[in-house]
Amino acid sequence: MFAKIGSFGRIKQLIFAAFFCQRHFDIKQKSIPLRTNFSMLGRSKNLIIQVIDFFYFPFLHKYIPVQTFRYAACGGGNALFNLVMFYIGNNFVFTDELIHFGPFTMTHYIAAFVFALLFSFPLGFILNKYVVFQQSHLKGRIQLFRYAMITLFSIVANYGLLHFFAGYLGLWATPSQALTTVILSITSYFAQMYFSFRTKKTNISTN
Repeated sequence: MFAKIGSFGRIKQLIFAAFFCQRHFDIKQKSIPLRTNFSMLGRSKNLIIQVIDFFYFPFLHKYIPVQTFRYAACGGGNALFNLVMFYIGNNFVFTDELIHFGPFTMTHYIAAFVFALLFSFPLGFILNKYVVFQQSHLKGRIQLFRYAMITLFSIVANYGLLHFFAGYLGLWATPSQALTTVILSITSYFAQMYFSFRTKKTNISTN
């Protein structure tokens, strides 16, 4: 690879040039108002909320709080997106039976799982932060760290519960996974509301 790029001195020049361009871009960005970026983010958030709330029919208001409905919609959409990315990774990206990442070796479906998680994790965080739990007073980096903790816990718990239901109790694998999904969806909702995106006083947003 180094032969294609050039000499070591050439590599240092490229790194320096990239660093200089980044610094120049950062300085330039500081002098430009961020209203456009925030405006685009706000419009995107409002559009997603409007689409979700369109299906929040009046008869549901008695039984499902709007925040819970938005959480279910965002979670379901992100789960579908994760499944699509898993399919792409499993069938088109990782075609060998065993995949090698340096000293690590994993099966193609585990590699596809990690591949899908790289896309669905940030999307899930963005949807939860800007659509579902908008009133959280916590800083973004704290929210992200706590969200990652809950996600990691869900992965481990999914593995353990699936083995418990299918391996220990002898239930079929698909119903076991469905039951596991229901349990983790409920626990994850409360964990995100009271931990990852906690508010000083937890209110249900109706915006």
